[in-house]
Amino acid sequence: MSYLKENQITAIEWLASYKYLTSSQFVKMGLYKKRSYLTNSLKTLIDIKKPLISKHDFNPIHGKLESLYYLTKHGKKFLMDELEYGETRIKAPSGLSSVYLKDYFHRKFTIDFHIQLKRYLDSSNGKIIFLNYYFDKSGNNRSSDKHKHVTTLNKIQLDKTNWFIPDINTKISLGDKECLFLFEQHNGKDSKRLFEQLYVHIKAISLGVVSDKYHLNEVHKVVVVCEEESVKDSVIHRLQKMDGIEHYNNFFIFKTNSELNKDFYNSWTLINGKQCNLLTELTNE
Repeated sequence: MSYLKENQITAIEWLASYKYLTSSQFVKMGLYKKRSYLTNSLKTLIDIKKPLISKHDFNPIHGKLESLYYLTKHGKKFLMDELEYGETRIKAPSGLSSVYLKDYFHRKFTIDFHIQLKRYLDSSNGKIIFLNYYFDKSGNNRSSDKHKHVTTLNKIQLDKTNWFIPDINTKISLGDKECLFLFEQHNGKDSKRLFEQLYVHIKAISLGVVSDKYHLNEVHKVVVVCEEESVKDSVIHRLQKMDGIEHYNNFFIFKTNSELNKDFYNSWTLINGKQCNLLTELTNE
């Protein structure tokens, strides 16, 4: 497709990495200076006979939200045929997968974390080894083998009947370090729900099920970003009151979305209230 411009190809490649992107996210990453330029450029990719991208439009009662752009099956094929992408490198919705309005901001903030993580690693000669969202799935329900049926990639089994799904599971490398992160984005003011969610993570650490899933000898880190500062503070204070929590102090780091936007790598908060960076050593202090 020789008619494609360089920034259009870049947009397609970015969608393969992030799965969904809004106009403002494209602009923030510097692909286009203005949203109007982006809209006109991407419209070409949407309007062709075999569209390479498409978009989810939202018109909620409380005001218009940005559309979410994503790759079509033709866009995926273009990357594989023309740019020699392996299928596992491409994030693209299967079929007409819906994005529900109630999940809009949660999904957008989760992708924002991915964008900032990649930007930081690119600037520091690091890389993402793998990264999966809570809405990434694999498998085929038509298979006669139940083990090959559709499953959520981030699903972590605690025992035979209980499991949980973090918002992002990712393994990164930086220098001589490799680290596995489980990321949770919490929107709203329900601190009780977040506390219960993190209690499950504590159980997962104690059982070693995450290490088992990813065949790791080292422990992982739980990265928690809250929309509301009051929720972050409330959950940290509640965790501090738990017996034996000192053994899990350095496994959890906290920020708000606002703090994340100011400084991605530094100024995370541990359970004990101290500050650390993203890759502070995991020790049982």
